[in-house]
Amino acid sequence: MPSYPPTFADQVVAQPARAQFEAFLDEHRDALHGCLDGLTEEQVRRSLVASGTTLLGLVKHATFVEKVWFDDA
Repeated sequence: MPSYPPTFADQVVAQPARAQFEAFLDEHRDALHGCLDGLTEEQVRRSLVASGTTLLGLVKHATFVEKVWFDDA
């Protein structure tokens, strides 16, 4: 998983709103993607919490939300 410098937010905050949005969206995508690195399909489908949430479920949710948001926005 990539490690962002503690000043990453400070560097982006001075940029225009679109650049901020794209930078933070990329950061969150990378963080979610990093959670999957080195895991098997069985591991990403396994729920470790009472809610039944899985890493694959989080990826599907993020993909759906981005698609809906970008289609509507």
